[in-house]
Amino acid sequence: MTTPKTLQSSIVIAGAGLVGTSFALCMKDLGLSIHILENHLPDIITQSKQDSRPISLSFGSVRILMALGIWKALENVACPILAVHVSEQGRFGSTRFSATEQNVPALGYVVPFAQLQSALYHSAAAQSNITIYSIQSIESIDTDLTGAHLTINSSAGVSEIHTDLFVAADGTHSACRDLLHIPHTEKNHDDTAHIYQLQLSKNHTHTAYERFTAYGVLAVLPLHDDHRAQLVWTLTPRIEKKIIDWDDERKLAFLQDVFEGRLSIVSAKKSAQFPLKTNIAEKQIAQSAVLLGNAAHTIYPVAAQGFNLGLHDVSILSDVLIEAINNNKNMGDLTTLKKYETLAHDHQQTIFCITDQLTAVFELPLIGSLRGLGLLSVDLIHPLKNKLAKRTMGIADKLPRLLRRKQ
Repeated sequence: MTTPKTLQSSIVIAGAGLVGTSFALCMKDLGLSIHILENHLPDIITQSKQDSRPISLSFGSVRILMALGIWKALENVACPILAVHVSEQGRFGSTRFSATEQNVPALGYVVPFAQLQSALYHSAAAQSNITIYSIQSIESIDTDLTGAHLTINSSAGVSEIHTDLFVAADGTHSACRDLLHIPHTEKNHDDTAHIYQLQLSKNHTHTAYERFTAYGVLAVLPLHDDHRAQLVWTLTPRIEKKIIDWDDERKLAFLQDVFEGRLSIVSAKKSAQFPLKTNIAEKQIAQSAVLLGNAAHTIYPVAAQGFNLGLHDVSILSDVLIEAINNNKNMGDLTTLKKYETLAHDHQQTIFCITDQLTAVFELPLIGSLRGLGLLSVDLIHPLKNKLAKRTMGIADKLPRLLRRKQ
């Protein structure tokens, strides 16, 4: 849709991805005018034909999607995760989490990314008070006590937008973050994630695995077809050099050995690889503006927490804004946004620690036996195990409104 020359809006969101559309849907029932700006609109609309990668959703994320009315479009293609098994090859000790222990139908679900994106986008586009504009770029963002003032470049020319609250959800390399003059810290681990599609001879029993080995960390997600799974093989530069001469047959033999007695792997086909980086904004708010999703924090994906963390932030932000609106306060007021940042901080820091520990610990010399004891301790000490399970399920601590709502 063409952007008008001048526009007044309650909320403007940069980015029609998973996080941006989720936030718009959280705010849809408040009678606000919401505008989403996207510079890759055709790609998003047609993505269902191109992107079949799976994405892991925590139990808490699924509850939020249920509250937003999205889950019905996904449940028929969702694979429930009924158990998670964390262990180290050749070491004593492991940790097992199960849906039965936690008294939930599933610890989480695996869904196709494209269908999740499509469901969120089309639901947002169908709302009468949400408008999605195709743009080329945002040229400037100025914020003050009255709101945010944007200059937009589109095929129709230059437009001016004023909004009470501006939300930057435009990804890891956020142009909006730079325009808001918010610094960020990038850590390049020089590690890579190698993605494989696994064919199994036996049912995967809806179990996910995190397996530490001398040749990297292996994470396996069960897929909707119970004889297929996705493997994420995380390699450091040191380990990558050790296996550089392995051919496909050698890699398959290694995987079969690593998961012997757990998964019956018939074939492993590599589908992609990408570098792993951590990118954290030094602050997540400015006057009348807030960063969400990867614009605020792109974390190492070994614990599959990226979108789940973003969606949790979305639910907290919507809570804070709804409270402000009910108290006749300005959504973009710095005090209001600082409250959001404070509430989101503890959960974010815990997830950052979990992912940092998972990525660093397997590289430390002589740490293996201690880690094995640690895994055993977690498995034996039920309060600790339950707390960790609830944290990774996205239902620890005080729950946001969308998680408290009965489904």
